[in-house]
Amino acid sequence: MKNVPIIPYFQTSRYRVATMVELANIKPGDFGADLGSGDGRISIAFAKAGVKMNGFEIDQELRAKSEKLIKNEGLTNVEIINKDFWREDLSKYSIICCYPMPAIMGRLEKKLKEELKPDARVLLNYFPFLHWKEKTIKDNIYLYQK
Repeated sequence: MKNVPIIPYFQTSRYRVATMVELANIKPGDFGADLGSGDGRISIAFAKAGVKMNGFEIDQELRAKSEKLIKNEGLTNVEIINKDFWREDLSKYSIICCYPMPAIMGRLEKKLKEELKPDARVLLNYFPFLHWKEKTIKDNIYLYQK
């Protein structure tokens, strides 16, 4: 596997997280993944909205912080996984959230197009895909639907 740049952690504001939840058009039975879940705030917000969530985070400190916040919230429908999402099959997810960097956009777009099922939703912060037409844009949050 080619080396992929590590995505630096950027804290997503509460407003942006709420916008992502709003744009996701959550449906019963949705299963979401936050790719590079950082402190867990996106995973937690989606879990509170009723989505079963997996956050993928390889930074042990951020993972520990996320798990503490999840425990404090008493949530049982969210798990932070210490795995590299590039090595995971993402086909089981109906919602994907990511705060990507330009260096990975082409590869991420290709991976999600190949793996996601029809009607899956992808929410990206700030950086859009180059070849996938967005369904909605709100405050630099891009919603894509396969």
